[in-house]
Amino acid sequence: MPFKSLLINVLMTFKSSIQRNSLIIKTTTLAFIIFISISVIAAILVFSFAPELSDRLSELIETTLNIGDDIPSPYTGDFFSYIFLNNSGHFWNPIRMLVWIPVLGPVLLALEILVNSGVIGMIAVTVGINKGIAYPIIGLVPHGIIEIPAFLLQLSCIILWQTTITEAIVTKFRGRTLEKAKIKRGLRDTLVLAVASLILFLIAAAIETYVTPFLLGL
Repeated sequence: MPFKSLLINVLMTFKSSIQRNSLIIKTTTLAFIIFISISVIAAILVFSFAPELSDRLSELIETTLNIGDDIPSPYTGDFFSYIFLNNSGHFWNPIRMLVWIPVLGPVLLALEILVNSGVIGMIAVTVGINKGIAYPIIGLVPHGIIEIPAFLLQLSCIILWQTTITEAIVTKFRGRTLEKAKIKRGLRDTLVLAVASLILFLIAAAIETYVTPFLLGL
């Protein structure tokens, strides 16, 4: 019973955080979808009307997807750790943690959403054209249905952090009284969304390590 009660409380806390910050999550998701759609359309246009550029794009994608000596092999714990640590870098990597810095962070985060969604779209189209439409579907969907929501929650918690801290700084700068309850709620929701994204990243990394390579015949 204690475990069941704890689980229920955790789920209710997560649900409340999602509901309170639905606008941030929806906006982040919409931006991600728009950028991916634009990159997919751009890639299709390149392959359709600029063959010389499509060859270069294919070579670039192949280089990006090529597994070098510094990347562990699939089906191993090292590969799992590599995938998980790479995806969760905003929580531990000093360079990628710059997105948490007020004022600077939102600019870096916007660029990252633009670049990452663009790369995903380009890779999906390029691989689909070169290896068949089934290949990117099999290669991306199994872990992507978990990994993409994890990224969206990660990005949303960073945006929520920026919003909460910026509001606190501006309020303090203007000499007004801080709404401590609101600030604490924002910080608590940031933590909840961060933990949720880490859990999803763990699941996605496991799928990408053991399921996706099997489906691709690697």
